[in-house]
Amino acid sequence: MRNFTMLAILITVFSSGNVFGQSTTTRVPPKGSLTSGTIDSQFVYLYAISRTQNGIEHVRRANLEQIRKNVTDSIRTLTQEIADLKAKSGSQMTTVDALTDSLGLVQESLQTAQREKDSFSFIGISLQKSTYSLIMWGIVMLLAAALAIFIYKFNQSHVVTRDTQKAIADLQDEFDQHRKKAMEKEQRLKRQLQDEINKRL
Repeated sequence: MRNFTMLAILITVFSSGNVFGQSTTTRVPPKGSLTSGTIDSQFVYLYAISRTQNGIEHVRRANLEQIRKNVTDSIRTLTQEIADLKAKSGSQMTTVDALTDSLGLVQESLQTAQREKDSFSFIGISLQKSTYSLIMWGIVMLLAAALAIFIYKFNQSHVVTRDTQKAIADLQDEFDQHRKKAMEKEQRLKRQLQDEINKRL
């Protein structure tokens, strides 16, 4: 579009004839070409090979047609490049969208895997590892408390059993002593009785 604007300005300048003088002159053609180089260099070359007569710039129709063709070709090429870039941009946007969707699926899969990693089935119930850990520690604490109570009760019953056994042993000793004394007394009485019987005979 810029080259097309330059062409329009140059044609207007050539037509006005107020800028390049009033006399009929022919410029020495510089190095350049109407078929190669940039559009700007082609315009410079066109101006260099044109003639000025009575304030009017004269340009050969064939040269002007060549410039027009070159500008048209350049515009067509630039238009095609723009279309290609738009197509490429669209393709890249499609690729970006596809990658975004894939990333979303990967993130969703990662979250699912993370949830599955952090939870598991326990007796048919899905539990988080933290909940399972709390339940297990609760059970351990209850068992520890039950064990402590059992040990305390065992020690208490052991103390009672030991005291009872001691009391029974004391009673047994006392009973044995009483029986021994009773036997001794019975034997003494028997002897006394026998002595009395012997005396009476």
